[in-house]
Amino acid sequence: MEQPTPAIDTLLLHRDGPVATLTINRPDRLNAVTFAMFSRLPALLAEAEAAADVRVLVLRGAGRRSFSAGADISEFETVRTTPEQAAVYDGAVLAAEEALAAFPAPTIAAIHGHCYGGGCALALACDLRFASSGARFAITPAKLGIVYPLRATKRLVDAVGPSRAKYILMSGIDIDAARAAAIGLVDEVDDDVDAVVADFAAILATRSGVTQRAAKQTVARILDGATADDDEQAALRDASLASPDYAEGVRAFLERRPPKFG
Repeated sequence: MEQPTPAIDTLLLHRDGPVATLTINRPDRLNAVTFAMFSRLPALLAEAEAAADVRVLVLRGAGRRSFSAGADISEFETVRTTPEQAAVYDGAVLAAEEALAAFPAPTIAAIHGHCYGGGCALALACDLRFASSGARFAITPAKLGIVYPLRATKRLVDAVGPSRAKYILMSGIDIDAARAAAIGLVDEVDDDVDAVVADFAAILATRSGVTQRAAKQTVARILDGATADDDEQAALRDASLASPDYAEGVRAFLERRPPKFG
């Protein structure tokens, strides 16, 4: 009797010490993301956040052909046809991006190959983007007659500026990794991007989580329009002074040794 083919888990969460890796696992479809996958991402991110001692999250696509070719357009005729369906679908995408952007530890997108559309939006929701030299980038609503949500568009504008964001969104053309780095869409380009990501994640894992969380919050507030210190910023500073990280950092400096943050 022929055995049924086991179902493939399209999202994989793996932990190696302080580094959690979330893998988009549809290599046969260039890691295109379905509605169900977008819907499941917040719960997986919450699981990673709840795991003890996770200090860094890496988002990647399975294999090396594609980070993600974007949303799986082949299902749009069934899941994104009416305004009501589109609202539900777009809400799931937004929730996935916001959960990634709000992840408290540093996040790195490790990008091979295609980084298109909704896949590029997920990469932009990460703190940092490291790309292989062969990676290609595009955001393609102009090829589909789609209007991107404001929050996703803002992340693109924050990364590359308004004119380049218009260039990318209005044309839908793809750009190579070198061009993406030159305009600020990615932070690092390397032939061996996996090794670079692993090395940098290891560095991040040794640094103060108190500082890293506060840096994420502070930068986000600046991008949302904050221009001066206020009570919220003072609270972050006061909390850091009372934290074990501050005590350990000062002690380690005085003892001329690397700090060991909890």
